[in-house]
Formats: sequence, structure tokens, C-alpha cells
Amino acid sequence: MASSTGLAQSTPFAVVSAASYQPGMAVAPDSLATLFGVNLAGSSVEVDSEAALLLYVSPSQINFVVPGDTAPGTADVVVRNTSTGAAQSGTMLVQNAAPAVFSADGTGKGAGAILNAVTFASAPFLTVTPEIAGSDQRTRLAVFATGLRYAATVGASATDASGNTYNLTVEYAGPAPGYFGLDQVNIVLPPDLDGAGVVSLFLTADASRSNLVSFLMASLPADSIRVAGLSFSPSYVNGGDSVILTVSLNGVARSIGLPVSLRSDNPAAQVPMLVTVPAGKASIQVTVPTLLVITVQTATITTQAAGGSQTAALEIDPANALHLSTLSVTPASVLGGLNVSATVALTGTAPSGGAVIGISSDNLAAQPPATVSVPFGSNSTTFSILTSTVPASQACNITATLGRSSQTAQITVVPALQLTLANSSVVGGNGNTVRGTVTIAASAPIMGATTVQLQSSNSSATVPYSVVIPSGQTSASFTITTAAVAVAQTVTITAAYGSLRQTAMLTVNPPASATLTGLTVSPGYVTGGTNATGTVTLGAAAPVTGITVTLQSSSLGYAQVPGFVTVQPGATTASFTIQTYHVTSTQTVTITASAGGITQTATLTVQ
Repeated sequence: MASSTGLAQSTPFAVVSAASYQPGMAVAPDSLATLFGVNLAGSSVEVDSEAALLLYVSPSQINFVVPGDTAPGTADVVVRNTSTGAAQSGTMLVQNAAPAVFSADGTGKGAGAILNAVTFASAPFLTVTPEIAGSDQRTRLAVFATGLRYAATVGASATDASGNTYNLTVEYAGPAPGYFGLDQVNIVLPPDLDGAGVVSLFLTADASRSNLVSFLMASLPADSIRVAGLSFSPSYVNGGDSVILTVSLNGVARSIGLPVSLRSDNPAAQVPMLVTVPAGKASIQVTVPTLLVITVQTATITTQAAGGSQTAALEIDPANALHLSTLSVTPASVLGGLNVSATVALTGTAPSGGAVIGISSDNLAAQPPATVSVPFGSNSTTFSILTSTVPASQACNITATLGRSSQTAQITVVPALQLTLANSSVVGGNGNTVRGTVTIAASAPIMGATTVQLQSSNSSATVPYSVVIPSGQTSASFTITTAAVAVAQTVTITAAYGSLRQTAMLTVNPPASATLTGLTVSPGYVTGGTNATGTVTLGAAAPVTGITVTLQSSSLGYAQVPGFVTVQPGATTASFTIQTYHVTSTQTVTITASAGGITQTATLTVQ
């Protein structure tokens, strides 16, 4: 009988996050993963031919660290018996960020692996941690997770038993000290969660959402509820207008509410002597009217309640204070290297000494002066903005600032030659064409025309030898003719005008290729908490390996999708469930599907 040593076996196994155990979800580089299968004792794990660090091995389970250099996409996984060499092979989906939160009982559900980040105490938690030095004693929680250390943005969302949702402040997200693959997210508890009981929590990392866990909130003693914050929004106002003052507590007011006294040191800001934070609420907003002033003034508001005291300052400006009224640029589109003229105007005339206005640009292709001055008695000034030569069109936002007022205008800096295609991809042959356009920065001569040379890098897309821009015009179009191809071809189209060169890429696809052609969501309108169904469509039947389509939601707090869906071999469509959540106002969520470099989107309205 032949030996099985060294032969790959088809025994299936599954790889999941070691925190959530959710099937079908991706894992991330340097994250903790769990492999479930059979005959695993005495085995090693290789990911894309690289040995993985093993943390636990049993006959049915292996816990390992996904190698940090594993590329996003489908990774090959081999489990090899170290004694016989027999191997089991499979795959797993890898994403740059695949957040998953550990639970206290190791199931990925229920109470999360969460501690007070300062005292390391476990739940139940209070909204205040007295051990924190300083005036901000809001409780910080350490949430232990995996799969998020390489995310560009990490968020946290909590929901109480009444369905109120809170976007929590994240103060730290990254590797936890001392453990391979373990991540930690430090969040700040809002006072509104005082006495909330069981609170649900999930994390987001880039476009991915974690499993749902919970933690328990206890109530602060009633006699410890006090004013914790006082703030204006905004912190300045024109005299005669009103502004909002927010009084915040360290927890929620008890049965009869919490009376709070207010006092202003300037009669130009008029506050009520007493307001009451309603029972069950952690804050109250107060409208503060102001009086007209002739000079800039500051009012300090002081609040006191239950032994706590807070202050907030409000700047009151004269109603006739100078502001910026407009900023304009001429022309709005300019050839790189030339100047444009900009004019900034005030709401009134500049005082003695003039008015100095700050000028900035968000793009080095347009370089304005740092400041300009409006002369005494004038209400505007004009200045020049220098631009740089660019290889492609650049949008530059120019911003003028005076005090707290600002105005923005946009300049488009264009190259001397541009080349655009009406479509970036096309099915080759069958008379299919693509329209191309060449544009020059200056009109062709009145007594002649401008000839732009054209070239294609591949015979699957042919172009005319040249295109002529008529006299007095700046652009002309041409036709790209395609040929049938067996496999997709990437073609470079080049336009040449004197010493200038511009290129554009065109993908020529084979007919009826199994590429992503559509994404639909049904129904398009749902009530929060109701599921919707998404369906991806291919242009032809999926091959024997199937087609994996990656899914993303633009607002994970309102609508969640799985990380991917697979179109099975021979099929042209696959459906997935979109889980929605309760919302306080109508939200529009964009669902994105991607496969083979092609992206499709659809929207879902959650009411």
C-alpha cells in the first residue's frame, strides 16, 4: 500500500478569528486565528508558504498568529503533520483590517473581554473612575480584540437597553502590550450610560465591523452626581444673537432632576439663574441670548450643583465686525505655470491700518501669498496666485481667512495636453468602440489647426494615427476600435503633442466574461432593525472555483454586510443579508461590491 507521506489531503478545515469565531469572515495580518478540523495534533501551519506561530494545538483545533506580511485576498493555508509530512490544504480570506472582540467565556458572544483601563477592574463599570488624576475622571475601558492594528480608522459604538446608540470616543487602538496578535482599544464612557445595565458594543476598523459583545453598567451613588462640564457651541457669537450652552453631569440625574445654578459675569450674556437637568438625562442645553456690543467682550459663565463647579467663556463680537464676504478667482481653470487673479471682499471697509487676510492652498499646484492686505477705506483687494506645471488636472482649494470668517474658491490647474476616455473598460470585438478626447490648454491657431499624434500599445485596441483639433477649438474626439480577445488586455493609449505626452488605460475584456456587472438591494427602503437583501451579478457564469465578491458598507452603525459573498460555480448571481439597526433619523447607506478590480455600488435607505 502506498504511503500517504507528503501527499496533500482534501480533508476540509475552517479558519476563523480566534476572538469572534464567526464563520465566513476574514482575518487580518498579525491577528489571532483559530483553525478547526480533524487530525490536527502534532501539526504545523503554513500561510502562503510561510510558517505561522502556533499558540495552541489539539486534535481538533489550532490557535495561531497570521503572519504579518500576509497579503490581502485569498491566502493558501497548509496544515502539515510534523511526523508524517501528510498535509491538509485550504484557503482563508485576509483583509488589512478584520476586527473581532474577545468575549469573557471565549465564545465570541455575550460579555466582552473588557476591563477598566486604569484600575483593571472588571464589570460592572461606573461612568466615573476616581483614580484618574485631573478633572476629567470619565471612565476609560480597555476592550481586548484582534485584527485591527493596521486599520486607518477605528471606531466604537454602544447601544443601551432602550435602543439609544452612542458613538464612543476612541483614545487608543493598536497592539496590546505583551501578547502576540492581541489588540486593545481604549474607549471613553459617556455619562449617559450611568446605570444603563447591559450595554451592547461593537468595534469598526476601516469598513469592517466586529462581532457584538456586551458589558454591564452600574449606577453612581445619587449623592455623587454633579456638574462635570460646561461648554458653548460655538464659543463666540455676534452681539444680539443667541448661542447654545450645554451643562453636562458625570451621570444621569435622578428621579426629580438636578437643579443647576448659572451666573454670568457680563450682562451682555444673559443666563437663567436656575435650570434643571431632567431625570434620566446627563445634560441639558440652554439658549443664551446676548446684547449688542461695540467692542469685543468676554463673558464667563459659572455653574454650581451638588458641590461641583464649572466655568465656560464666551466671546461676544460687535455685530458690525468685519467679515469676509466673497473670494473669487479668474479664470477658474488655468494652464499650469500661469498666474490667476483672485479678489477677496469684506462686508465693510477696512479700518485704519488695513485688514490683513490669511490665504492658503490645499495643493502645491497653486501657490498664493500667505497674506494679503485690504487698504484702509477699501472693501476688497486683488492678488495673483502662481501655479505650477502639472502632469494631470489638479483641483486646488484656495481659502481666505479673517478672524473666524473664511471663504473658499477652487482653481483647476490643467496640463497643456489632456487625454480622456469615455470608458475605462470595454468588451472587445463585435463592433464595440470607445470614444477618446484630447484637449489642449490653448485654442488651436486661428489660421490653422493642431495635430495630436495617437498610439496604442496593443492591437486589441486600435486608434487613428492622429486627431486634428480645428482652428479656434481646444479639443477633438477620436474613436478606439476594439478586437475580440481571449483574456483581458490592458492597453495604454498615448497622445503626443510636441514634447508633451499623456496616457490613458483601457481594459479590453473577452465577451461574456465572469466579471462583476451589477449590485442590487431589495427593498431599497427599510425600517431600522429590518433586514434587506443584496444581490451581486456577474456577466457570465462563475468558473469552477467560483467568484469571491468583497462587500463593504459606508455606515456600519446603520447597516452591516458580511465581508464577502461567493458566486458558486456555474451561477451568475449570489445574495447576502444586510442587517440594519434602529436610527433616530433617516440614513442613506452605500453598499459596495468589488471583484477582479471592478466595483459596483447600491444604496439603502434606513428609516
